[in-house]
Amino acid sequence: MASESSDGLVEHLANGKGGREKREGGEEYRSEEDEKSKIMRRSARPKPFPKRSLRNDEPLPVLLYKEGEPLKDLSKFLVDGEGKYVEVRIPAECMSNANRQVRARQLWGNEIYTQDSDLVAVLMHGGYYNQALSAPPSSVAEVRAIVQPLPPQPAYQSSARNSIRSRAWGTAVEGCSYRVERCTLVSRSGVLTDLEPSPDGAAAVVPTFTPAQFERAMNTRAAASSMERRQRTMTEVTIQYNLCNEPWLKYSMAAVADRGLKPSQWTSARLHKEVIYLETQKQRYELSRVETPSTTSAEPPPPKEVFRWARCRRILTQTQLQRVGMPLPESYLDVLEPTLAWEDLQWSPTGVAVKGKSYHIVRLHFTQQTRHSSVAEAAADDTAVPMES
Repeated sequence: MASESSDGLVEHLANGKGGREKREGGEEYRSEEDEKSKIMRRSARPKPFPKRSLRNDEPLPVLLYKEGEPLKDLSKFLVDGEGKYVEVRIPAECMSNANRQVRARQLWGNEIYTQDSDLVAVLMHGGYYNQALSAPPSSVAEVRAIVQPLPPQPAYQSSARNSIRSRAWGTAVEGCSYRVERCTLVSRSGVLTDLEPSPDGAAAVVPTFTPAQFERAMNTRAAASSMERRQRTMTEVTIQYNLCNEPWLKYSMAAVADRGLKPSQWTSARLHKEVIYLETQKQRYELSRVETPSTTSAEPPPPKEVFRWARCRRILTQTQLQRVGMPLPESYLDVLEPTLAWEDLQWSPTGVAVKGKSYHIVRLHFTQQTRHSSVAEAAADDTAVPMES
């Protein structure tokens, strides 16, 4: 294999790559027909393989992931060209960008990878897990990936996805290939969370609470006047202008993080008196708490807290919002999810996923709840900015 001198990364693994290069280089004489067939093999795309149905209750063989070691036993589950699903369990400490195999880009292929491609690098390449995380959340116990072994491909294409570029390999390899069918995150409390692939960017499942020491801090010019002031830092706050040209906070995990470990300091508790407005590049959304009506003894008890996720039909300024009342009346909203539990909201560094649907959030704003005013509603309708379709 030719060395990639531009990136300064590790180029050869002690698991077979150098041996293949030696076998190719051992052919001293090639005819013109052989050269043409070699070029055709290198440009060939992986053959599509039909996917088998995977039942949730199907017992699967289990392999353990070890950093720096390929999945050697995976080829044992490929019989007569048909691969049996295998569950690979990955310790939480291996799921980070500090993994040596991730840093060295030890993966070959796109969607279908060589057997000696590192599974953690493959999961980050496919967008199951955020490559930017230097360490997994403390609540994560392990990650379980279900993979299917496949016959060797005639060639493996390189692709850049989720800040990782896989390598290309122009010939078939020994053993087998594989692809990832499913990925599940297991918390220390035993909760299972399905991770979805994201070719355009991973939305990692991370807790709402963000420790303060992870926030970026900066020194101001005034802090340089003395040694005492120079040691002081202030948290950096970035302001963006919203869709009606008012200053809002730039979206970040710290902006929606719990303020502490006590229930009264949770972000969900803030919604007892506040409303969150979040914006994408073209849309505005409202997240508010819904008052649960009292029920009779015959009816099932409602959840402890219920939240509403809705898209704003018109863009109102802060003054108009206060006149109309917050949360907004349903005539101003397209209610997308009327009854949400707080666990249905998955916050990530790039936005929020509401019952599995992702929204790329760029800015947000917390505001106090106010009472509705029917007289002000009509006035706000005349001056509001219409939403873009």
